[in-house]
Order: sequence, then structure tokens, then C-alpha cells
Amino acid sequence: MMNRTLVISQVNKEQAQENGMLRLFIRSLQEGEGTEFLIKHILFVTVDEIAFKQCSILKLNCYQLPSMEPLNSSEEMVLSGGLDMMWGRSLLLGEVLRHGYSFIFTDLDVMWLRNPFPMLSYAGEDMQIYNGEPNNSSHFFFISGFYSVAANNKTIALFDQLYAARIDSKIVNGKDMLMFLLRSISRDALQRLGLKVHFLDAVYFSGLSQEAIDITKVTTVHADCCPSEEAKLADLTVLVDAWKTYHRKSNVTLLVGNACTQSMNGAAMANKTVIISVLNKAYVEKNGMLDLFLRSLGEGKDTGLLIKHLVLVAVDKTAFDRCSALGLHCYQLVTDGIDFSKEVLYMSDDFIKMMWSRTLFLGNVLRRGYNFIFTDMDVMWLRNPFSHLHHQGEDLEISCDRYNGQPYDQSNSINTGFYFVASNNKTIALFDEWYAASHTSKGMKEQDVLYRMKSQGAFRRLGIKVRFLDTAYFSGFCEDSRDSRRVTTVHANCCRSIKAKLTDLKRVLEMWKTHNGTSFRWPPHTACAHSWG
Repeated sequence: MMNRTLVISQVNKEQAQENGMLRLFIRSLQEGEGTEFLIKHILFVTVDEIAFKQCSILKLNCYQLPSMEPLNSSEEMVLSGGLDMMWGRSLLLGEVLRHGYSFIFTDLDVMWLRNPFPMLSYAGEDMQIYNGEPNNSSHFFFISGFYSVAANNKTIALFDQLYAARIDSKIVNGKDMLMFLLRSISRDALQRLGLKVHFLDAVYFSGLSQEAIDITKVTTVHADCCPSEEAKLADLTVLVDAWKTYHRKSNVTLLVGNACTQSMNGAAMANKTVIISVLNKAYVEKNGMLDLFLRSLGEGKDTGLLIKHLVLVAVDKTAFDRCSALGLHCYQLVTDGIDFSKEVLYMSDDFIKMMWSRTLFLGNVLRRGYNFIFTDMDVMWLRNPFSHLHHQGEDLEISCDRYNGQPYDQSNSINTGFYFVASNNKTIALFDEWYAASHTSKGMKEQDVLYRMKSQGAFRRLGIKVRFLDTAYFSGFCEDSRDSRRVTTVHANCCRSIKAKLTDLKRVLEMWKTHNGTSFRWPPHTACAHSWG
């Protein structure tokens, strides 16, 4: 660049293969915000001939790192284990500084979603380092996936000291080298050289080790704390896909990190299917909607076993704490500047925002390869619904406010309070398109937008096979099932307030319990009828 700064990364043959990390890294730069022009300023240091050839095919700036000759028989064992790359890299980076070039070093498993240069500090820092913990300076930079170094006598001395130690130190194995690096580039060593070091804020320079990533602020994302190249590729591909669809358009943070993985893996059935519901503070009050929902699962026919496959997505800390106290699978959805803790009335602004936040979240679940049933918490599960889901190639099976008797007739109404989705490219594309429509559908809830998409042929265009669920089995207050002996779920739709829903759903559950699933007449939904004023 004009200020004699370049970006440096290192590539091996595994990373350079088709659909490998090199291509994903380039893709992040091409699709990032203000990052594509940076590709011409990156020097790709290849560590083998295959990587160099692949780099050259892509017409990148490529340099093949020479192999290090062992100084003695002891070092030969170390270098043969691949650690020659460390010495070779330190020598190269020192020479870059000596020629007066400042640089950012980045691992390939760091996705560049925005131009990071505006977020770097320019107050005389010699080094700026990402280590996942901006307030912890105990980590040394050399194994950091992202750091910036200014060219000056102090930083040149640091790299000289590092490389000179190869000759002076008695390193006989990889562990010795690691311990040497820890000593040589410790905080004290940096201070002795008079280096001013700035630790980068993880809000902007983030990693998959973070519980959540704020898509409105994040600049780079590193696949730190990830054990394998395959796992890194999988999670980073999800991230870049989500960024392409949602960047700068949402207050919701991306679904990443160990919290998400643990929640989904812990709850998933053998076929990677989970049950998902959204929980807020208003629902966790004593004898509230959460308690009633769990009661229905506990008292329903063959439904108690499903609780272990349920993931509750909490939209505030109170809800998350209550969920955790109950020993359930919980995931806290972090939002920026939106308070979902209070009751959100039907069709209020906050109600619409919550529905779209839900859609964004569920699209990310599909990207991770999980099928799911989404259920509103005001849906009582009286029988196990899986026996009434077809599993005959349907991509989407969705409940209706009113059912016309034809399961594949797209003139049926829809209700997004209960539906099953199979994870595949078609449904991921549907959720991408669905969420994208939120920005041209001001004041519309997500259910109405999906209905409009259906009417405009989106399901057919995307090749999605949709089955509309019969209200005889999947009942609701809009249209009661005609046969209580067959009913599976009961949804308090056509109802405005939590108080009214609780009143009428409790009556349904009491009637169900009293008659033990035999034939009975549904109690009138009086409170819900009056909830509209």
C-alpha cells in the first residue's frame, strides 16, 4: 500500500486444495465490506510446491518459503516435524520489517468481513494483537492468527532476537521450541525491548471461541479453539454464508461458537433433528407460559421423552437463567438494542422484531445441518407429533390457521407457530430469501411475508415440497379439531395476550387430563375472544 504496509498469510498444500481454506479466505475478502481491493496487497507465503502452484493459478502474490537446513542432528528432528515453518516465517517477517514494510499477519482461517485497518489503533503502537482476550496480555503473538507489526528498530530487534535464538538455543523437540517461544516473546520480553503493544477488542476482532458475534460490528473472525481443518471449514463456511445474506441488516448476532454447538448437539436426535422454541422473561414467570408448555409435554401421550430434544432460545438473561435452572438445553440469543424481556403484544413493533429475529436464528440452525420442529410456547403438545409428520421427502410441513382438506394445496393458509423443516440447500435458500424480504416489508410480520412469498410462487421456484398440516391433528383456536381423540397439538392462535392464552390453554389442558385423551368437546376460548377488545 502507499504507506508501505502489506498483508501476509501462509499457505500449505492442504489449505490450497479445491474448496479448501485458501479459497474460503479469498471468498471472505471478495464478499466482505470494503475488503476486495486488499487482495492485491496480500503476500501468500507458500510452504510447499503444491501450495505455490495453486496460489499461482489463482493469480495471487505468491512466494515459496525455502526449506530450512538443519543446524545439527538434534534440530533435524524438529524441522522434519514441520516446525521449520516457524523459523522460516520468523526470518521472512524480520526481513520484511528490515526493508521498511509494516505488515498484518493473518492466518487463512481468519475471515475478513470488513476492512480491519480503520479499527486498528494509530497511536504509536509497535504491535497490535488478537488473542481472543483483549484484557489478557499473557498470550504471545507468534501463534496468534492475526497481528499487526509496524516496521521500526524495536520490532526488527524482536524478530532478530527470535531468529537468533535458533542458533543459541538447545532445542531438541517441538515442546522445547514452544517453551522457548513462551519465554522469548513473553510480556516481559516485549517490555524490555520497549515495544508498545495493543490488544485488539474481540468485539471487532472476534473468533469462534466467542459465544456470539455481533454482525453489526465484527471485522475479522478467527476459527480459534477449533481442532481440525475440516471443522474450521464447516463453521467458517456457515459464517461467510450468513454474512453474505445478513450483513448490516440485523440487530441479531450470528449463531456461532461452543454455546450453540453444545445446545444443538446435546438436544439432537440421531437424525440431527431438534425441537426449538423461543423464551423471554414474560414467559418464565411462575405458572406462566413456560411452565404450562412443559406441563403439556409432561402430561401428553409419549411426549415426555421429547423434552431432552428441546432447545429453548432465550432472548434475555432472566429467561436464560430460568431455563438453565430447569436443566434444559438453553441458548441465549444476543440482541443489540432491543428489549424482548417484556410481554410483546401481537403485531406490535417489538412483536414483529422478535419474529424476524427468530427467522434469522432458525436459518442459521439449518446452515449447521440440523432439521427442526419450531413450536411457539403457546402450543400444547398433547400427543407426540412425529407420527403425523410424513417424512416422505417434504422439505417443509407447516400448520394452518384454517385447513382446506388438501395437504399439498398451496392456497392453504399458514401459521409459523408450528412447523417442521428439513435442512437442505432448498430450505436454506428459502430462509435466506424470507429474511431478506424483511427489509422491504416494513410493518409486516414474518408469517405474512412467508404467505406472500408462497402466493408469489417462491416454494415452487425453489423446488420446495410443502405439506400443510391438517387441523384435525394440529389444532388451534382459529379452527378447533373436530375430533379430540386425534388431536396432537393445540395452538392458542387468534389470541392477542399472554394472559388470555394462559387462561384458555389451561382449560384445554385440564379438559385433556380429565378425559384422558378420549372424546370431549373443547371448552370455549372466551378469554382469547375478549383479548381483542
